[in-house]
Amino acid sequence: MADEKTDFVNKLRQIEEQAHMANAELPASLARTCVQHIIVLAKILRGRLEAGAVTIAGVGRRAAPPGEEQKPSA
Repeated sequence: MADEKTDFVNKLRQIEEQAHMANAELPASLARTCVQHIIVLAKILRGRLEAGAVTIAGVGRRAAPPGEEQKPSA
């Protein structure tokens, strides 16, 4: 489970880095505001994971995403 947490934290850092790069190149606009929100959300999620305030629960690879039903095999 620790490896999954580390991997998730690293992916959140990548999201932050990419969003910071996009933010630096965008002019003031709605798109830039959205990118800034992405930065903040990734930072908050990463902080919660690192502080142990939330945990990652694994789901089976065959599990459907929330809100989507799994289709039966033909």
